[in-house]
Amino acid sequence: MFSDGKEIVASSAVTAEGAFAPVIEVLSESSEWIILSHSKPDGDTLGSGSALFSVGKALGKSVVWGGADSFSPKYAFLAGAEEYRPGLLLSSLSLSERSAVIALDTSTLERSVEDLAVLPGSVPLLNIDHHPDNERFGTVNHVDSSVSSVGELLWLLFREWGVPLGRDAAEALYTAISSDSGNFTFSCTGSRTHLAASDLLTLGVSPEKINERIRCNASLPGLRLRATAMGRAFLVRNFAAFTWLRESDFARTGSDPADTESLVNDLLTLKGISFAAFFVEDTDSVRVSLRSRGEIAAADIAHVFDGGGHPQAAGCRISLPLSEALESVRRLVEEKHAEWLALAE
Repeated sequence: MFSDGKEIVASSAVTAEGAFAPVIEVLSESSEWIILSHSKPDGDTLGSGSALFSVGKALGKSVVWGGADSFSPKYAFLAGAEEYRPGLLLSSLSLSERSAVIALDTSTLERSVEDLAVLPGSVPLLNIDHHPDNERFGTVNHVDSSVSSVGELLWLLFREWGVPLGRDAAEALYTAISSDSGNFTFSCTGSRTHLAASDLLTLGVSPEKINERIRCNASLPGLRLRATAMGRAFLVRNFAAFTWLRESDFARTGSDPADTESLVNDLLTLKGISFAAFFVEDTDSVRVSLRSRGEIAAADIAHVFDGGGHPQAAGCRISLPLSEALESVRRLVEEKHAEWLALAE
């Protein structure tokens, strides 16, 4: 598709110079930015999108921001949220050689808008991501799996570029970083992650305010949905925890799919549990969220079902009935665990 694409493997050093030069060149020379957040958007893709939206506006760019799915109400406080376009089609825009499309936190074309694969060759596509299994589908790919989040990656980008950050952009970056690092508790959190957070605090970000906005805005229907899921939780050989929701549970509780965000992480709070799987029945498939803090990599399980992600956090879709999807993943996880036990002996 993009035979002339340039791939950038970012340095893990904060002081590395020139790592973002091709990205900065495209963004500087473009007068219109089309920012794309991935499907089923989470805090990282939306916080990063909001930050880039704010910076683009401050630089006098024409900015369009959208994605395949609706904006999560949980992050409605982010700057630019009201201008986000769900169900965006690039073919509906008047793209030109002065346009640049930026895919954020998106490891595959499938996770973006449906016509991204047929983008005109004259329009550059920036692929900015931190997933190690990213498909490198852009004309310029900046993929760095050493960072906690795309929010952290954009913080590095703006530092190298010398772009001043306003309060809106700083709060958006902090939201992206804190949400994807598990509020600075996941293994992806490094010293640089805290350095980024410290820098954003000097710009006026209030951790208390961000935490309240993200974690203290649950709806009663959403709590009822989570209660349904937790009531169904079961253990797999005392090292893994699974739970599931049917499509009808959303209508029954009056909840929204966005209410399931981070639910899988709750399973990992169980004592002795090192692997968690959360299944959500969809119209023609089952969406699976996987988390790990032990010997079984979440990404390894996801890859078997053509999914992807990080070793500790991954996901996939399985085109099977819910009961069969549950059984398929359970059996695979048990097999992987048995293999690990055999090697450990």
